[in-house]
Amino acid sequence: MKNKIWYDMVHTKYGSIYLALYLHRQKAIRKWATIMTLIFSGSGVFGWTIWTTIPVICCVLVSAIQLFRLIENKIILSDEEISKIGNLLTRYNAQFNELEKLWGAFFNEKITEDEATEQFYKLRQISAGIDADDNKLHINGKIKKLADEANKKTTDYINQYHT
Repeated sequence: MKNKIWYDMVHTKYGSIYLALYLHRQKAIRKWATIMTLIFSGSGVFGWTIWTTIPVICCVLVSAIQLFRLIENKIILSDEEISKIGNLLTRYNAQFNELEKLWGAFFNEKITEDEATEQFYKLRQISAGIDADDNKLHINGKIKKLADEANKKTTDYINQYHT
């Protein structure tokens, strides 16, 4: 049972760190997309005298901005989706805290293996709900840079507090 609790705890910590990094990245992308759209929209409106000599470039720029606005929510997460990810992150962190408490109690022999098993499977039921919500949000878990950073931060955390 110790191994199950340990691996579930490490997996949950990794998941929460990855999700935090993913959320930060998505917020940054949304911010920069909004800024770039405003800049290009503003340059299109305020620069008409510049663009009169080159109407093709003006037409392409305005068309690109309009096209981006149409597909923006397909490429970039909406504020609602970002909020849902934030709520999911809170649930991951709460799950990790409960697993870490269980690990500490079981590792230090404050509870029996039967008590640990019972508590562990209760936590797994909660974890199933978290996983279901994670799947609904279609979070990309294969961004190598984020996965590598999450792995490093998880290892650092485990080494700092559990070795």
